Amino acid sequence: MVSALLNHGPIRLAKVKREMSHWLEEREYESLAQALGSMSLARCPDPEAFERGNYMKVLPTWKAR
Repeated sequence: MVSALLNHGPIRLAKVKREMSHWLEEREYESLAQALGSMSLARCPDPEAFERGNYMKVLPTWKAR
């Protein structure tokens, strides 16, 4: 987010807000707070499995410089 703001200025926030509102509406969230609460790792039945899964998903995207 910081990079986007530095590269495009504060006008980028309007786009982010618009896209986030659209995303929430598509998924029938009533508010950002509701989405944040439902995505909390604390609500995950197996947080360690979730973290391992995300790690495995990101691993192939690493590239040596």
